Formats: sequence, C-alpha cells, structure tokens
Amino acid sequence: MARNIILTGFMGTGKSSVGKKLSRIRGIGFIDTDEEIINEFGPINIMFENHGEEYFRKCEREIVLKVAQRSEIVIATGGGVVLDPDNIKVLEDSGEIICLTASPEEIVNRLTRAEEIGVRPLLNTKDPYDAISKLLAVREDVYEQFVQFDTVGKSSLEIAQEINDFLVGRN
Repeated sequence: MARNIILTGFMGTGKSSVGKKLSRIRGIGFIDTDEEIINEFGPINIMFENHGEEYFRKCEREIVLKVAQRSEIVIATGGGVVLDPDNIKVLEDSGEIICLTASPEEIVNRLTRAEEIGVRPLLNTKDPYDAISKLLAVREDVYEQFVQFDTVGKSSLEIAQEINDFLVGRN
C-alpha cells in the first residue's frame, strides 16, 4: 500500500495550502480533516459552542480513522489531531507525519489577514497572541516528535517543494 503524507502543525501554519500544492506536485489526492469534519458533522465553531471540545475531538478521531484507511494521499490535519496518541498511531501507520511551524506573530498575522481569529474556537479571546503562545507551549513536545518545516517567509509552493525534495531524498 502506498504511504500517505500527513501534514500537522498549529493552525495557520499552512497545512491546507501546502497540502494542496504538495498533492499536485506528487500527482496524488488531497484531504483536509477539518473539511471532512465539516462535511460530516457541521461547522466546527458550532460544534464547539453546542457540544464542547471533547465532542469535537471524538468526531475528529472518527475522521482520522476514516482518512487513514486511504492510500497515497496528502492529509492536512487540524492542529490538535496529534494531541491524541491514538490519532498519532493511526496516522503513523498510514504514512509519514510532517509538522509545519510558524512563530506566534506569524500565526496571528496569517489568521488576522484571513479573518479567522474570531472564528477559531480556541482563539475566541481578547488576546489571540497570548492564546496562541500558550497553546504552542502546551503542544511543543508533541509537535517536536515529527520532522519540521518552518513556513515563515516562504510561499506554500516553496514549502511543498521542500517537503517533496525531502521525501524524494529519503527514498
């Protein structure tokens, strides 16, 4: 079975845009787990409001199990997917997990430009920079276990090409 390429990392690091470019470079499919969650369960912010984060994470696990059964695709995950060790195991069994990174300042800038700061449930706060910094600190140990690519100052195409070159060099 052909291996998947799984992109993880904090929100705003470019997982979806890089994933789409990487899938084109490699000539394989692309799946965004957040989009799959929305298609199956409804808007994420509404899920958080009505049912809480625990319910969202349960739905997320279901989607991870489903998409990991596919082969030879690029999977862009939500930033918290890898907080669950079971998700890591399922994803590692299906392919290679790569973590995209960016500084808190860059994440705030990107999410502000995309008008997503107020829409993201975990950033629905008066100080998104502080929330991002705290979440990154909590997730740092989890993210560090994967190969990392810094996305600051690079286009999504440049990052996708770097990842592809890295993967080709390993084969």
